Amino acid sequence: LGAQASPTRASAIRKRQDSLTVYWNPGHSYETYQAIIDQFSADTGLEVNWEMFQWPDMRTKILADFAAGDVPDLVEEPGGWVQEFALAGNIQSLQPWVERDGEEMGFPVDWQPYTVSRNSIDGEIYGVQLHLTCNLLFYNKEMLSAAGFEEPPATWDEFLEMAQAATSGRVFGFAPNQNHEYMWTWYLQNGVKYYDPENNVVPMNNDDAYSALQFVADMVHKHKVAPIPVASADYEGPQKLFSARRAAMILTGPWDIKPIIEGSPDLDWGIAPALTGKVHATYAAGTSMMIPTAAKRPEEAWELLKRLVTLDAEVAATAEAGMCMPRISWGEHPDVQANERIAPFAAGLTYAEDFGEKLRLTGKFGEIQELHKKAYEEAIYTDRPAKDALDDFVAESNALLAE
Repeated sequence: LGAQASPTRASAIRKRQDSLTVYWNPGHSYETYQAIIDQFSADTGLEVNWEMFQWPDMRTKILADFAAGDVPDLVEEPGGWVQEFALAGNIQSLQPWVERDGEEMGFPVDWQPYTVSRNSIDGEIYGVQLHLTCNLLFYNKEMLSAAGFEEPPATWDEFLEMAQAATSGRVFGFAPNQNHEYMWTWYLQNGVKYYDPENNVVPMNNDDAYSALQFVADMVHKHKVAPIPVASADYEGPQKLFSARRAAMILTGPWDIKPIIEGSPDLDWGIAPALTGKVHATYAAGTSMMIPTAAKRPEEAWELLKRLVTLDAEVAATAEAGMCMPRISWGEHPDVQANERIAPFAAGLTYAEDFGEKLRLTGKFGEIQELHKKAYEEAIYTDRPAKDALDDFVAESNALLAE
């Protein structure tokens, strides 16, 4: 009797054997994806356990799963985990499936090229981009018009001029974000690189990096056209100020479109291309999917992955949630081009850059990101000179890389 499974235990075993487990972010639990999952279950007879985690909680959970050897079959990740986990041997190479099915699914030729390289190691693919976003300028048309401008800024000088003209009392020309990664819009526009692989250093102790960080800090402390960001884990602070007509301009992505429309339906606003500093640039972000090495149903996980990244699925998710996508054909789709809120992002994704791709291959990306967060916060919150903050950041980062 001791060796015989109880009915409850046997039921649990059958459920596990006849199911597929997927880890996902709750912000992306779209009806479009639910319909795809429902059809997949009907076609395969597999129950899909679609488990939702915020990113920090997911990271804690998946690391524990890797250690225990009991992992999900398919995972959505926030960008940056694929190469890290591949180097650690925790996720599978997708190359055999890509070679078998890639032509049929349009992968990788129909994906923005940098989304493929950021999910690869030495040309071998370990992840497939699901969503692709970038950072653009959101501007209040009424506020800029009242300040004397009928078009949004295109350069840093124009941006500062308009921010100064639109600032009055508790109304600001610009609302910066407390998240240090948003700083990469400015760095890239000033020609700054995060990592030099030839010399294995973070090369950000230079005038281009200093002036970019100082430009943003000066908007807060010198020009006083921007408030000190609220220090919290909530990235929505600038969007809330924008929706409340207390900020004329913010730099953000498509995730803020729906909250603005729903929260401030009468707001007269637009989305402009990224600014030009020394170059015209912005940073790319977005999620990918990966299959753990110890997945129990990797073949079925790949089949579900393929269904989630079809062009039809991309266009439907965009119509539902305003999310932007990695396929080149998505950006060219007439529904996307006709959407005044989405079309600017389709254009932006063609010149967006992944600022951390090469640094992630060192295995030190997360630690160096924490160091950059400290430097950014020192400049933005305490008005420490950008040069001093970045010099310390570079010294500490390069010590890590030299270990």
